[in-house]
Amino acid sequence: MKPRSSTHFLEWSYNSQLPLRTLWRWTDCSTGRAIWMILVFAVKQLPAWTTPVLVGFLIDEVRTHPETWTRHWPLIAVQFVLIIQNVPVHTYFITQLSKLTRRLENRIRRALVTRLQQLSIPYHDDSESGELQAKVLRDVEQIQVLAHQLGEWGITALTTAVAMLIITISKQPLVLLIYVLLIPIMTLLTRKFRDRMKKENQAFRRNIESMNSEVSQMIDMIPVSRAHGVEDKAVNKVKAKIRHVGQTGRRLDRINAIFQSSNWSTFQMFSLIMLLVMLTICARGLISVGDVVVFQALFNQTFMLVNMVLNIYPQLAKGMESVRSIGEVLECPDLEYNQGKPDVPGVNGEIIYQDVGYTYRGAEAPAVQNVSLHVPAGQCLAVVGPSGGGKSTLLRLTIGFRRPTEGQILLDGLDMEKIDMRSWRRFISVVPQESVFFEGTIRENILFGTRTVDPDRFEEILDAANVREFIERLPQGLDSRIGESGARLSGGQRQRLAIARALVRDPQVIVLDEPTSALDVMSEKLVQEAIERLVKGRTTLIVAHRLSTIRNADKVVVMEQGQIVEAGTYDELSARPDSAFKRMKDLQS
Repeated sequence: MKPRSSTHFLEWSYNSQLPLRTLWRWTDCSTGRAIWMILVFAVKQLPAWTTPVLVGFLIDEVRTHPETWTRHWPLIAVQFVLIIQNVPVHTYFITQLSKLTRRLENRIRRALVTRLQQLSIPYHDDSESGELQAKVLRDVEQIQVLAHQLGEWGITALTTAVAMLIITISKQPLVLLIYVLLIPIMTLLTRKFRDRMKKENQAFRRNIESMNSEVSQMIDMIPVSRAHGVEDKAVNKVKAKIRHVGQTGRRLDRINAIFQSSNWSTFQMFSLIMLLVMLTICARGLISVGDVVVFQALFNQTFMLVNMVLNIYPQLAKGMESVRSIGEVLECPDLEYNQGKPDVPGVNGEIIYQDVGYTYRGAEAPAVQNVSLHVPAGQCLAVVGPSGGGKSTLLRLTIGFRRPTEGQILLDGLDMEKIDMRSWRRFISVVPQESVFFEGTIRENILFGTRTVDPDRFEEILDAANVREFIERLPQGLDSRIGESGARLSGGQRQRLAIARALVRDPQVIVLDEPTSALDVMSEKLVQEAIERLVKGRTTLIVAHRLSTIRNADKVVVMEQGQIVEAGTYDELSARPDSAFKRMKDLQS
């Protein structure tokens, strides 16, 4: 039996170059269920096939037995029953098909968000959030439409072809030759437009993703553009993307229109030719007048079906392009590999860097090189230096967001490459320079990622993080909503909220990346008090520009151009008259 979780689905072979096979596998539809769906469809479609046969039969009966043709009223009654049953059976069929396609839609979305969590941080650094959102929302919706149309029209084509084959063979096999001529016409039309439509759909999809990304950036930058009076420039930049999308869309619509009108004209001419051929055969006595009606009606059904299938081909092409689009995520090999590695049951907090180096993709020089350090459990390491010196990169390496390109990092004596870093991160907390919050209440943001916290301990955390100082002034206290990204809070309030979130986790390792930068004196004092309570008894790595915040660090290292140029205690480095640390300290005094 196939696994049903979205995580297991990721382990299946996803091949965006074989979209139909991939979608069939992801529907998890058994052969038995597929056969049942086809049978249900055939039952509900019966009146469409039997009506032409009954009409042809009655026409011949009226011509040959005009006085007695009414004796066939039971056949007419049966036909009425067949027509009426179409309503409940069609509803049942669409309901079952919808269950399959909606389940497919949900599975793909779950698989995408799971994969996005598994992809490496460098992948997310290089990706636009607007493009990823478009894949999860727009592309998955297009795939659901594709699957639904393939299910409905695919079964329609199959059952209609079988019904026509049976009826034609039973009446006049020679007519099959005419139907066979449809195959090369369909093939030629599709091939003529397929590559062009694929190219235009791909361009349209990429332009949509680019526009989504541009709109997302514009929204994020509204305070900046408003503050500098450049709203018109920001709007014009997005308008340019919108115009480009419109131009691409018009090209796509034009090729779709030519394709659809070509289908219609071709099949209209073929329908007329079909009628002339049928009349010629009838004139020679090979078929009856009623048979002419039957074959013409069946051909018209086929014409409408094929024409409809070809007319929805542009939509199918969009769906196929969306399958390829999400393949860019589901087939991306840039994963943070943790699967199969042992979990870390607990953390003491010892960190050892052995000749660690890291070079960003496409960079000419390494961001970190030849770093060797020992941070004993429970001690505080402060990293200072000029911007671009490699400080934040070192922290990201420690967390495992990026992996060393040289050397190794040992966590409690274990090589980080050989353990499941997800389990190690359960014992750490990170307070970045710009903390990330979601649109919710203060309580929800503090408790993010935790299940339950003892009420008494929670109150202690509020005091320790100096959060109570400002929440008591809010009308709804802890249940006050903070706005998107904490927009309703000051910088100092956001940082104290981040420290409270870190304390809730009761971590053994604390990572602080310039937590007091850009704060006023009073906010910095409150945040610094909260930090001192946070780091007590825990292994701490702190990057700081304000040297006053690291006075109590056990060890201070100075980094320049990715290398450690000095190391010692705060007092030792301050006492060296020619040290880089002393120069930085003098500049801040």
